[in-house]
Amino acid sequence: MDLKLLVLVGSLVYFLDALPVIIEIENFIDDWNYQIEPNSVPLLNSTGKRHVLPTTRVIINETHHIQKIKPRRSKAVGNVVKSKISCSSCKIGANLLLNEVNRGSEFEVIKQKFVGICSGLRLESTKVCTGVFDVYGPHVVPVLQTVKLEPLEICSLLLGEPCGDVSIPKHEWTVQLPETPKPDVTSSPIPEPGMPTFKVLHLSDTHFDPEYVAGSPANCEEPLCCRIDSTPSTKEAIIPAGLWGSYQKCDSPGNIITNMLKHIAQQHPDIDFIIWTGDLPPHDVWNTTRTGNLDIIKKMSQEMFDTFPNTPIFPALGNHESSPAGSFAPPWMKDETHGISWLYGQIQDQWKKWLPSSSENTLLHGGFYSVLLTPGFRLISLNNNYCHTLSWWLLVNSTDPASELTWLVYELEQAEIKGEKVHIIGHIPPGSSDCMKVWSKNYNVIVNRFENTIVAQYYGHSHADEFEVFYEMPKNSRATSVAYLGPSVTTYENYNPAYRIYYVDANDTRVSSKSNG
Repeated sequence: MDLKLLVLVGSLVYFLDALPVIIEIENFIDDWNYQIEPNSVPLLNSTGKRHVLPTTRVIINETHHIQKIKPRRSKAVGNVVKSKISCSSCKIGANLLLNEVNRGSEFEVIKQKFVGICSGLRLESTKVCTGVFDVYGPHVVPVLQTVKLEPLEICSLLLGEPCGDVSIPKHEWTVQLPETPKPDVTSSPIPEPGMPTFKVLHLSDTHFDPEYVAGSPANCEEPLCCRIDSTPSTKEAIIPAGLWGSYQKCDSPGNIITNMLKHIAQQHPDIDFIIWTGDLPPHDVWNTTRTGNLDIIKKMSQEMFDTFPNTPIFPALGNHESSPAGSFAPPWMKDETHGISWLYGQIQDQWKKWLPSSSENTLLHGGFYSVLLTPGFRLISLNNNYCHTLSWWLLVNSTDPASELTWLVYELEQAEIKGEKVHIIGHIPPGSSDCMKVWSKNYNVIVNRFENTIVAQYYGHSHADEFEVFYEMPKNSRATSVAYLGPSVTTYENYNPAYRIYYVDANDTRVSSKSNG
């Protein structure tokens, strides 16, 4: 869907000359005080249990599987798909836009023109083209009226690698690291069998679709199918949506989510805590509303609480939680129409059943937080949608949105001083094609500096069962950290619904084993 969305909005960008509303931005200064005293009251009652770890299985001479895994991974994170949009095509569209942006035109006239071209070129159906305009148009246009970039610079920020290494001085920034030298790198011994561990459940990319209807077309003309109004495919025989989901372009019906959660609660009653890495609404990005997304967030949060009433849950925001999807304006955007405070206020209200009141400050400011799990063991939840390439306000100013990375450095420095080990959770994997390169670069520098403190990272977004390895910069000579990418609950597209269980050594808090369900 990211490819289609980028093409559609790219087309939209050309036809949206101007809308009546022009956003005035006084400055980009974030005067928020990031030096907040970290939460210091442990949230877990246990310091580890003697869980029975899954049996280790060694597979020899089966490296041929790697060739099968590579293409799927690349497709999952969007590297190959996105590269199919040429940089030259993007520059042509952006150049036309910049020449047209000062012209005035009525909304309905522009809409009619865009929908005609969009559907005429068969980018999508008339219904989807109309929806994309209605959802994205009022948000993209003010960005394009405000941004001061050349076509190549715009396309480099949106597409990344296809445009090569492009120097954009306005979007080059560096997060300040502590003056304290990096401590000597320490290694951890392999934990002895039978030692206490934490059993951790990782859920990601639920993508609950309240409009899923069994028997409806699972192969349709829209980007998301299995709905009563899905347009049946004209190219192949109709595949009916199953009662428990479908492998086609369909998201999760409510019963599969409920069934999975009940299964987990029954099969794993000894889970110590849960990490929940976002993307709760479905993939109907041409049809999203703030109210609809908030309703899904409330419903899913309540179901998680009802199913695991005595288990701490630590969530992170996904890019689909916003409407339009992926739009996370930094705090300097004060205009309520384009800001994101409507979402942060609601997640703070929903998540307070799991998080201490000390999290309210950072949640309301930027959708991130830090909590102490046990003495010496901290969890930090990042809102790395602030690196998303489809977060359009970043084209105006991408410098450390919401001061999140500055805050992260402060949190990690305090953890280092106190001898705490840290697990980081988020949604979009840093380094993926969906994350701005300048943000990923700064994040990687932080991970390298605090490699003794950061002992595990967890993300979602790709829907695939994967992992990332971070390397020492600049020569990539030594691995410094590992990020675990959890599989998705949704089947979108051609995946089995899945979850992951980690076993974390209670002494040094490193992941000692994992299994999938």
